[in-house]
Amino acid sequence: MSSGVLNIQASSNNSISEAAQELDLTLYRHRVKSRVRSYDVDRQSIVHNAVYLYWLEAARIEYFRTIGLPMDFQTFVTKHRFVVAHVEVDYYYAAQFDEEYEILTRVPFVKNSSFGFDQVIRLTNGKILLRAKAVMVLLNPASHKPERIADSYRKLLSDYEGTNIEISE
Repeated sequence: MSSGVLNIQASSNNSISEAAQELDLTLYRHRVKSRVRSYDVDRQSIVHNAVYLYWLEAARIEYFRTIGLPMDFQTFVTKHRFVVAHVEVDYYYAAQFDEEYEILTRVPFVKNSSFGFDQVIRLTNGKILLRAKAVMVLLNPASHKPERIADSYRKLLSDYEGTNIEISE
């Protein structure tokens, strides 16, 4: 299913939490596709749970690139010091070697010094692998303390997400 509200049917073999029962995938404008590589799988021949965190991080970086944040080797060191403050992941299904997957990403909120990512990883056949939420905080590169997210960042996020983002101070 490529868009719309996804209704996941839980079976006795595939128990899925209520949080993933209905996802409005039209809210997720940003999408990155890839394929499970041999080094992504563990000795059980499934993607290791920690590998998904790398995939989510890569999709967040591509999201930043897509909204217009300039990228180079200093981007997250001295220029745009966004750090992960919190991550929660609900795993539903394990991917296997060579399966093609897609990471859907959105930013639903921006606060004073933080903002949230909401991400879904699914196989290209529509099967949801996981849903993750992350909170990023902007740190001052010199003091390493949280600082207000500049209006220029807020505008980039708002322009990309449209009416599907809540921006507050």
